[in-house]
Amino acid sequence: MQQEQRIAHTKITSKFGTGGGQLLFAGGQGGEVWDTGGKTYLDFVMGYGPVILGHAVGEFTDRFQSRLANGVMMPGYTVFHEEYLGRLLAGRPDTRGALFKTASEAVTAAFRVAALETGKVGVIRSGYVGWHDAQIANSLKWHEPLHSPLRNALRYTEHMRGVGSQEPALNWVDLRLDSLAQLIDQHQHRLGCFVFDAYLASLTTPGLLREAVEMCRSRGLITMFDETKTGGRISRLGYAHDFDIGADLVVIGKALANGAPLSILFGSRKLLAHTERARLSGTFSKEMLAMYAALATLDLMEKPIGQSADGWEEVSNVGIQVAATITEAAKEVGVDSMVWAQPVLGGGMFELVYSDELLGDRARRSALLAAFTGAGILLLEGHPSFVCLAHRDLDWTQLKQRASRALQQWSTAVTHK
Repeated sequence: MQQEQRIAHTKITSKFGTGGGQLLFAGGQGGEVWDTGGKTYLDFVMGYGPVILGHAVGEFTDRFQSRLANGVMMPGYTVFHEEYLGRLLAGRPDTRGALFKTASEAVTAAFRVAALETGKVGVIRSGYVGWHDAQIANSLKWHEPLHSPLRNALRYTEHMRGVGSQEPALNWVDLRLDSLAQLIDQHQHRLGCFVFDAYLASLTTPGLLREAVEMCRSRGLITMFDETKTGGRISRLGYAHDFDIGADLVVIGKALANGAPLSILFGSRKLLAHTERARLSGTFSKEMLAMYAALATLDLMEKPIGQSADGWEEVSNVGIQVAATITEAAKEVGVDSMVWAQPVLGGGMFELVYSDELLGDRARRSALLAAFTGAGILLLEGHPSFVCLAHRDLDWTQLKQRASRALQQWSTAVTHK
């Protein structure tokens, strides 16, 4: 008799198309995981992005364990926190960092800093910036392309706090400067912060984003880039730093600690002087397990790997090759006019891309994800997928064969439906 399962949240079940059964994992090694039934999968979910080195990587585990003898929790912050921030923010002497467990916390903290600086609590947002009420209420399906028929339907429209007329959370949907200016003009007396999900930078240009940031700043808004998916993955600090976007505040997270929960809000000394008044800390903000993991991750990501200058460059190369291999499989099966894969922001992430015919077809898109799962490939649909350094050792022939099997099975099923 199957044991009753206690886990309430079942979104993962539908994500991976497991036929209604809760998919539970028993372990992982490198770029693979296996479930409780013993089935092994090539993992391009990577915990939705935090795993950057790979699962149970020996050198990471050794470095992490070597620091455990220093303890798990001190009365306050430690030399390990200072060492990490010093290394991460090297060359930015005026920058300070506030530590959190999740990026949703860090984005909430940024909203509060902006409100204290400007005296206004309203927000303009673009992209998915966390699951707290004012971050997600009345928002879109942000990972869909700009022209997708699935993108614009409002979600999470009920039972959310902090999104009333006096403290609005407004959506910049189309990434056009004229529509951003219109939002500011209409609501400027209530707006304190502009926040942009760096993933959406893949849908526009650095030049436009610099103009957007400057426009918001000139109207008195504090500007923030949410680099939860990108910071520590596409590069050490992410897109806004690499392209000199000029945001006042930046949140980085996910990939910093190879799966351990850590997120950082960083900005100028002046802005982050608000942190104590704003009470931007929790009991576990200063725990040391995530910091040990982050230091071990940074140790390994800073090293040259193969022909790459560091781990970030190598992760990008791996992501480009994964996307190319899946696209080759689509061509082999003859479905590359309907679906293919492409790197996102250099290759630390990749995503499935659909023809206009399939873009609004939820059923066929879900069926494709189920086919990949059935073939032993875990990836994400309607969301970027992720790679890790351990994927550089993939059996590329096996990846292509599994992808071809998934695409063939899907093609046959949807053709004869």
